[in-house]
Amino acid sequence: MQCDNNFQGQEVVKMKSGTAFLIAWTVVLCASANFAANGLDITFFEDGVISDGESYDDVFVYGDTTVVDVKGGKIGKLWGRDRSTVNISGGRVTYAQSYDRSTINISGGTITEPSIWDAGGTINVSGGICWNIRVRDGELNMTGGQVTGIGIYTPAPGGVVKIYGYGFEYYPFPGRSDGRLKGYWLDDTSFDVDFLSGAYEAVVLYERARDFVPVADAGQDQTVVAVTSTTAEATLDGSASSDPDGDELTYLWTWTINGNVYSAIGADPAITLPLGNHVIKLIVSDGTANSDTDEVVIAVLTLTQQLDALRADKLQVLEKIDTMLKKEQQVVNVLDELLAGGDLGGLALDDIVAARENIHLSMQHQEQATKTLQKGLEKLEGALLLLGSPLEP
Repeated sequence: MQCDNNFQGQEVVKMKSGTAFLIAWTVVLCASANFAANGLDITFFEDGVISDGESYDDVFVYGDTTVVDVKGGKIGKLWGRDRSTVNISGGRVTYAQSYDRSTINISGGTITEPSIWDAGGTINVSGGICWNIRVRDGELNMTGGQVTGIGIYTPAPGGVVKIYGYGFEYYPFPGRSDGRLKGYWLDDTSFDVDFLSGAYEAVVLYERARDFVPVADAGQDQTVVAVTSTTAEATLDGSASSDPDGDELTYLWTWTINGNVYSAIGADPAITLPLGNHVIKLIVSDGTANSDTDEVVIAVLTLTQQLDALRADKLQVLEKIDTMLKKEQQVVNVLDELLAGGDLGGLALDDIVAARENIHLSMQHQEQATKTLQKGLEKLEGALLLLGSPLEP
């Protein structure tokens, strides 16, 4: 064979210690050879990470316990060997192949033709975009992600394709391919996957019931009174929490006091809190999924603080009654003007008289309520003075 020139290149070998060895090499580059001259090759014998900004022509992963995380960057060809594991969550991989008993987990990124070559190989797809998937042997498990291009194909018998989801519908394409499978992943994302001729025979569908997320309900806000000390006991109530699937729930309550985090479990635990306002957070779980957080506010007051709060409430009610009386009196004044002027505006005289009487009776009840509240307020203020608490204006 006629050779045109020599080519010098480099390869990086990464070890678990973090040491990288740069190996210079020289090969004879022949005119008929197809060789990538840009980028480096990298070989992992121990755990490692490939991140954004890195670029390699070939990535080789060896070892029965080696784990390599691909979080970004660009890779020409990725080769998993032995029993190694590669986790792809980002970046772009032009070609990824599982040999021997290696595993490739794909949760993100864009991967062109991930392939399983040997019986012990595994590819698990839970996210990302795969441009075609080749299952020559081994096992492909799909719980998410997208498959574009021509789809999934099995060039040789022996491989199995397991798809986990729900709502499966299969559409055969006679004469063109095996057809298209549509459905939903367990996170409710829709998908459709095409299969080349013969590939759908390797498919096993695992249709699972949807797991609905439970809903936490921390109950109504509470006020508790610390009668003789600076703490009080409060009983939490998460009994209104629910799970659409009817699963049994577990309860986790958390709150913070002076920077320290406290917790309690159960639907209705009794907890001790110091004086002040406390935000108690609740998360419930059905064993598979956690709910969003719900909150309840518990105010712990002294006896006099509680009485002061009641006094403030009564004063506020009195103000509202006074406002209503003024508005009702305005209506009575307008009706009196209609009756005195003789122009009833199209209304019947008897109706105006009856309406005025009803409003007047309403005002009498409001005035009686005011007198009752004022008497109650006087008694409450007397109690505060007996307990040694000055009245706030």
